[in-house]
Parts: sequence; C-alpha cells; structure tokens
Amino acid sequence: MESSTPRIGVFFCDCGQTIKGLIDYDKLRDLAQNEKDVVHVDKVDFLCSSSSRESVTEAIRENGLDRIVVAACSPRAYLLEFQDVAERAGINRFMVEQSNLRDQVAWIHSLDEESATSKAMDQLAMSIARARKMRPSRFGPGAAVNEEMCSGCGVCATTCKAGVIDFKPIDGGHRVARVDRSECKACGACVAACPSGALNLEGFTNEEVIAEVDEFTEGLLDSKEPSPAILVFACHWCSYPAADLAGLKRMQMDARFRMIRTPCSARVDPEWVLRAMSRGVDGVLILGGSEGNCHYQGGNVRTRNRMLLLNKVLEQLGFDTSRLAVEWIDADEPYRFRAVIEDFVTKIAELGPSPMRAPAEEEKMTSALYHGRDELTHTAYR
Repeated sequence: MESSTPRIGVFFCDCGQTIKGLIDYDKLRDLAQNEKDVVHVDKVDFLCSSSSRESVTEAIRENGLDRIVVAACSPRAYLLEFQDVAERAGINRFMVEQSNLRDQVAWIHSLDEESATSKAMDQLAMSIARARKMRPSRFGPGAAVNEEMCSGCGVCATTCKAGVIDFKPIDGGHRVARVDRSECKACGACVAACPSGALNLEGFTNEEVIAEVDEFTEGLLDSKEPSPAILVFACHWCSYPAADLAGLKRMQMDARFRMIRTPCSARVDPEWVLRAMSRGVDGVLILGGSEGNCHYQGGNVRTRNRMLLLNKVLEQLGFDTSRLAVEWIDADEPYRFRAVIEDFVTKIAELGPSPMRAPAEEEKMTSALYHGRDELTHTAYR
C-alpha cells in the first residue's frame, strides 16, 4: 500500500476538551493541511476511543494513507494502540508518529495560549517531517547494518551491553557487523558510536531525527528571533516520562524549547547536535536518567563520555560550551525536569542568540563550522 510519495494523515485529539482553549486547533489544522504530503486531516474529541480508532482505520483505507501522525497525548500512553490501528488498516504498524501536544505542550503552558500554540505548531511540523522519512519495518525498532559501509572495526560490539552484535566474514577476508534483531534492545548506543555510519536504528533512524532537527531550525540562520531557540533530546524511559508527569501535574514552565524523544540518551548522535547548532539553534539540552537508573544499563555513562568529547569539538569550532548541557532526570522527577528546563532556558537567554544566526560579515565562521563535516570532527567524538 506504500507509495514512493508519502501519503500522510494527521489526526487531532481534543482529549474530551481538556486541550480546548489551551492551544489554537484552527491554526494547527491550517498548518497540517498546508504541509507537503499531508492528504487527510481530521479532529475528534476522544481519538483513543474504540469508535474513533475505527474511524481512523477507515480513513486510512479510504484515503490511501501509508503513514499517520497522531496529534494527541504522550506516545507512552497510546502509541501501541495506534500502531494496531495502522496494522488493521493494512499499512506497516511502524508507520505511525505520535506528537505529544497534550502533556508536553498544552498542559505545561496552559497560562499562555499564544506560546503554547506556537510550540504545538513547531512540534506538529517536526512530527510530520519525521513521518515523511519513516520506512516500513519488518522486525520493529532495532539496529540495522549497511554492510557496504561497515568497516568491521568492532566499536559497535564493544558499545553494545546486550551483547547482540557479532561479525561475519565476507569476500576478501573482510568482516562486517551482524545484529541479532530478536535480542536487540533498540537503545541505539551502537548507532551513535559507529564511526563509519554503517549502523542505523529502525524506528529512530538518523534520517527521521535529522528531519525533525531541520524542520525546527528552518530559517534560524537568517534571524536572531525567536530567541532562545532550544532543542531538547529526552530519553523515552527516564526524562520523557518526567516531562509527561509535569504535564499531568499542570506544572507551568517556559515554552521556549522543543523536544525530540529518543530511546536512550546514548542514541543522541553528536552529529545531530552539530547539525542543530550549525543551523542556528541557540542551545541543546540532552536529558537521560541518573547513573544506575538507566533502562539500558549504562547508556547514560556512554552519553556523558561522548558529550564531554563533543564539548571539546564545539570549543574548537568557536562555540560557548555552555550552549550544550547534559542532565540526569528520572521518570519520577517532574519538579527536577521543570527546574532543569527553566535553568537552561534562562542561561541560554542570557548568552543571547547563537553566533551562527545572522552574523555580521566579519563574524561569519568557516564553512566547516556551518556543516560540521570535517573528517576529524566526524570521528573525534565516536
């Protein structure tokens, strides 16, 4: 049923009017209808109800959709159910993206509809951009090897704490990595560590996340507003549920950050950070779980070590290293989540816009800084 050109459906949920009046759904609907590759948009009160899910199934079939974006609550709550909906409609169950507009937008910014709506529009556009890059998966989330690119260096195997990566010989005595997908935990640490770029994580591919980064950063280089523009990477098991819990408690906080959910903080590729900063982001915050509480047994340690090295690269490129921060927040720490967000937003606001944004001619950095593609930069933090 999938075609070469994506056919995206966007489905909004008002959650029984608990979001009504907190964000402007008319603006969100207009945005969705004008997005490239979006061919169907709908809004219901309770998208999670059995009757609504059946209507989504019918809409997928009637409109020939091959992927959907669900703009509703947290993906930790209903993503599996909407994947079932997709599967019943005849498309791959992993062609579903859920944009968290309730817990992490409307409910934590409920005192400022304008800011909440602006953030919701960005998060929705990022989700649609990610949906364009989604590809059907046979096995679900897990590491996959491009054998043509694999150097057989062994970094992935030493990074994998689950011990599911070994090697197989190929022609000429060369070896390539092999992943046991039945046992892969889909943390993505090996993917972020791979120096040759041969590994990718189905379900959280580099292409999907880069699409989100590029969507958020579109136009930032040409203007010093809005400022600060902050990107937050949050671990699905630790800091992301803390953000959900902050929403459940209606804890108000500054809206000047945008969130990308990752399976683990160790999945955050330093090149994502470099790309975001080279495209004008004022600050990047990476959130994982505290040491000893990582769902993947040490992913946070690998994150810390990798980002310490990245800080040295950023310093050489001329960035204030305060623009990148790594913090540890467990799932039951919504108050710490708010404190960390507020402190980081305040710090970046005081630093002012990134030097990459609309600089004077004499202040422009080298092309290597703009693209972050120097080979030494590419491998130094792996």
